Amino acid sequence: MTELDMKRLKDLTNLLLQKNHDALGHFKVYRLDGESTADFEGKILPFANEVKVNADEWIELAIQYIRKEKPKYVHENQIEDVHENILIQSVTCFQKDTKKKRFLEQNKSIEYTLNALDRELE
Repeated sequence: MTELDMKRLKDLTNLLLQKNHDALGHFKVYRLDGESTADFEGKILPFANEVKVNADEWIELAIQYIRKEKPKYVHENQIEDVHENILIQSVTCFQKDTKKKRFLEQNKSIEYTLNALDRELE
């Protein structure tokens, strides 16, 4: 893994942390505050597409990093879970019927793993 790949992985990890935070903000507006339904083409689709593009690039680099460096506290299955969960959250954060407890636990789990990877990349 090149130094450039490592920098890109760190940048993408921080970007996904921000997107996870944004998803929590959308959840609070659309689920908890009872805001009207989000515009699919104007809000949901652009957000979900941006998360997918970044998460797809991130997972490839993160798995390469884990296989090469074998960090002590971050494992490949955690990376796969973050990828899957952040894609799900990028859509469910806009839905009124999203289960609060599950969403919040998933959001914390994503944040925990991304922060752990970010620390490993220091």
